[in-house]
Amino acid sequence: MPADHRQTLNNYLQRTHRGDPRRYLTWETSREGSDHRPTWHAIAYLQGVEWGRGNGLSRGLAMEAAAKIVLIALGVLSQET
Repeated sequence: MPADHRQTLNNYLQRTHRGDPRRYLTWETSREGSDHRPTWHAIAYLQGVEWGRGNGLSRGLAMEAAAKIVLIALGVLSQET
């Protein structure tokens, strides 16, 4: 089963910031390419500061990739994960 980096990030923010992670975490997503094979891009912001970028074949996959980068930057995940 693939890792759920967005859920892990939300759980981490709930523990460390004692509240709704939506107050700290925001997303920017965009799409490019053809309708039948788009590429999605996601940027994760913590308190308005960019912490991670990701790309994928769906919006969700792009957000997962960005969340993984954030978790690595926060020291929650190792680069090998």
